[in-house]
Amino acid sequence: MTASETQYFTLLRSALWDTPVVIDGPVDWSGVMELAKHHSNQVLVCGVASQMTGDNRPSEAMLGQMQAALRNNLLSQMRLKQILSSAVGLLRQHDIEPVLLKGFGLAMLYPNPILRQFGDLDLFVGLDRFHEACRLLRTLPGGYNWGEEVDCGHQYNIEFGNYPMEIHRVSADVSDVKTAEVYAAIERDGLRGDIQRVELDGLDVTIPSKEFMVFYTFYHAWHHFLTSGVGWRQISDVAMALHAYRGQLDLEKIRRWLSDMHLVKPWQTFGYLMVHQLGLPEAELPFYDAGCRRSAQRLCRMVMEVGNFNRHSRFKQRRPKNRLMRKLHSFIGIFVDFFYQARVFPSSALLEMQASLRLAMNKVGKADATKN
Repeated sequence: MTASETQYFTLLRSALWDTPVVIDGPVDWSGVMELAKHHSNQVLVCGVASQMTGDNRPSEAMLGQMQAALRNNLLSQMRLKQILSSAVGLLRQHDIEPVLLKGFGLAMLYPNPILRQFGDLDLFVGLDRFHEACRLLRTLPGGYNWGEEVDCGHQYNIEFGNYPMEIHRVSADVSDVKTAEVYAAIERDGLRGDIQRVELDGLDVTIPSKEFMVFYTFYHAWHHFLTSGVGWRQISDVAMALHAYRGQLDLEKIRRWLSDMHLVKPWQTFGYLMVHQLGLPEAELPFYDAGCRRSAQRLCRMVMEVGNFNRHSRFKQRRPKNRLMRKLHSFIGIFVDFFYQARVFPSSALLEMQASLRLAMNKVGKADATKN
């Protein structure tokens, strides 16, 4: 690990656990902040770096940039809270209770909530009243949408300036039919069962159950790993949820969910990094497995290299314009993804490849049926 990487983790752990920063010698601030940006937690790092004293504190110019980032993040959160308050109030007038996913719900679990960086709102409303909720939220002033929600997939987006609001009929896009059925049962338990009511700066909001907060936050990080690239922000979110809910979780339920979704080994591997890279106490990580050290080291290298939303391989960028060639390109991409994932999780990679192939064959079958 390079000096800037070591310093980055020192600052990150300090922010996560609200402890003093101890770094001997000069800090490579350019390298540290580039890493923080790469992993979408630069505001978190800025928060602790701006409080440092001594010879290795940031320069005045760097401090100015950090303070600007902190101000911008605070202003963004204030605007998002206004949008959230309007959306929740409108839906409740029509007896629709939205569940707040990620974002503010996770930020509340950090020592300093305003340092948890995010730029959108995620509201789960479920299947039954999804279309009604979308129609209502389109009436909010200042919103812009791309049309009706009929064919929008698992979510519908409305943009308020630079702030998107995602309305979810399902909390995650699970393309494989068998896995989607398993996930739907987990979702019903976590989002319509033992949900939580919390206060966010005077606004009463609903968030998922504690178990689902932990599971869903991990599943979100896992989905990032499979698709767009996972950064330390997503992994930190899981660690913060585990720490905040320590001693309060139904561990058997979480174990069952992970097992049903074939995610026990990925959980343990990511968990090893939460303990040894982020400083989560081992006792607070359910199902810890020290035997994951080697796979966790490989995963750590991949996370450091790819970062949050940065998995844009040259192969994916070279998508052909010809329709038939695009299909072939996408088919080959299934195997590209397999070899990427199999570097750390061979069993999970095989399951993902099989699911992708089934989905591709189903699409071909539906296209043939339409022609006939």
